[in-house]
Amino acid sequence: MPNPVNPPELIISLSRDKVGVHLLAQPQSGRVAWKSSFPIVGGFMEDQISNALDTALYLNPSLIDQFYDVAVVVVDRPNVFVPQFYTGNGMLPEIASRYLRVRSGDTLSSDFISGDTAIAYCVPSGTINLIREYYSNSDHVHLTSVLWNAVNELAPPSENQHSRLFYFLTGSSLIIIGETGGKLTFSKSFYVQDQGDVAYYSIACARMLKPKENWLLNIQDEELPFDMPGDTYFRIHQRLELPDLHTLIATHRSCAS
Repeated sequence: MPNPVNPPELIISLSRDKVGVHLLAQPQSGRVAWKSSFPIVGGFMEDQISNALDTALYLNPSLIDQFYDVAVVVVDRPNVFVPQFYTGNGMLPEIASRYLRVRSGDTLSSDFISGDTAIAYCVPSGTINLIREYYSNSDHVHLTSVLWNAVNELAPPSENQHSRLFYFLTGSSLIIIGETGGKLTFSKSFYVQDQGDVAYYSIACARMLKPKENWLLNIQDEELPFDMPGDTYFRIHQRLELPDLHTLIATHRSCAS
């Protein structure tokens, strides 16, 4: 695993139903770690994100400090993966428009990930500009990009080019990533409201893609919001514990640089 660069001081996570704020401890300055989330409706609505950040600032005045490194993690926006070559020759917008709904006012972003691949996704430009009004030194990354680089570094290679599916639950999102022979083959997030949703999407993807193994990803010291389906219909072959989100983002940056 490569030595990670410095982790972000502050993480703001954006999903369709909540804004999360993760503050990294800084003992030398007396800053303590802090984490909270704030419900929103409709996802990426600027007024709701602004209200969530205002509430966070009220609850923790240390968030008013100047931060030199703020990571905005896009949790569940639709994404498509393409060879990195297409991000540099001007063809990415054309390719992405075939798979993503690129609306007027959206910014098409891409993250470089392991395997000479890029994850492309859209974020409303107004959302990016709003967060930069609070934190000018902010940049965004898709959670799928962070997870894929972690899988690529931490999971041992599959035997005989066998296919694997990796499942990650956070809040009301189920992220499923497919891999064969070290190559990204599938990436999709699902909105889950209960145990039945988790079972439905997990079993459906496993039956459609027929992986040799199913892996469950979990960030250390974080409880899963839902359980995975039982062994009767679905089997988890391996579990992979990931470091905290700050470390994951630092490691992602090391892999992408």
